[in-house]
Amino acid sequence: MKNIIKLLFFTTGLFFLSSCEDVIQIKLDEGAKLYVIDAFVNDLRTNQTIRVVSSDNYFSNREAPPVSNAQVILKDLTANVQYNFTYTSNGNYVFPLTNADTIARINHQYELNVTIDGYVYSSLSLQKRTAVLDSISAVYNDGTAGFGPPSPFYNCFLWARDKADDNPDYYWIKTSRNDTLFDKPGDLNTAIDGTGGVVTNAGVDTLDFTPPAIFLGFQNYRSGDKCKVEIHSISRETNNFLFQAVAQIQNGGLFATTPENVRTNISTPEGAKTKAVGWFNMATVVSKIKIIP
Repeated sequence: MKNIIKLLFFTTGLFFLSSCEDVIQIKLDEGAKLYVIDAFVNDLRTNQTIRVVSSDNYFSNREAPPVSNAQVILKDLTANVQYNFTYTSNGNYVFPLTNADTIARINHQYELNVTIDGYVYSSLSLQKRTAVLDSISAVYNDGTAGFGPPSPFYNCFLWARDKADDNPDYYWIKTSRNDTLFDKPGDLNTAIDGTGGVVTNAGVDTLDFTPPAIFLGFQNYRSGDKCKVEIHSISRETNNFLFQAVAQIQNGGLFATTPENVRTNISTPEGAKTKAVGWFNMATVVSKIKIIP
């Protein structure tokens, strides 16, 4: 989802209009500088990274300029614990973890503070529960079904369950093949209560996930490939943010709509000359791996 950072601001662009004889160039005013904070933290026992960069020309092909002078602090307000992230490179601030610990816990309230030039940009997030991930199944296709490649392949399917109470759960389902994450805009796979919408007054304790979430992006696998699935808990606001961001990435063509600024849950302090955008979410994660036979 690298393109999300570019969506958070619209700056200079050149539009070319041609007539029979002349080429007209229209130059748009360059937008104000912004700080972009990408803070998706989870409970996996791996290094946690928060990225802080500056906005760049929307049509620039270079990486967004990093902010290397920030102070990044994550506070567990429930447990009264503070975690200091250290700058490494390319705008990345890292908190190292081992297999024995985690900084993210279910139902804990967290506060993110990013201090730049004396101003504290902040956000709050409550860590939600995730689903029960039972298994991944692989279905063989001999290549004659009329879809997919003409040679044999497998499709993987997710078997997971949602807690069927009246508290809606929002999930971001991430899929990898041989440790390569499917992260293009069209690969976004989210579910509400494991389905397409909120489920209330269910007659059972848990509900099975339903299509299209279980199709894992309709990706194809070969014998020996590794399919990995992670289900990340997200808030309703994060779910809406992801959908809006992807809609802006894919906004184009004959029926394109007017571009809009993507929402943010990062607060800019009063008096700061530079506004911050981006998103903060704390996630609980479950994962499974299947080696294709």
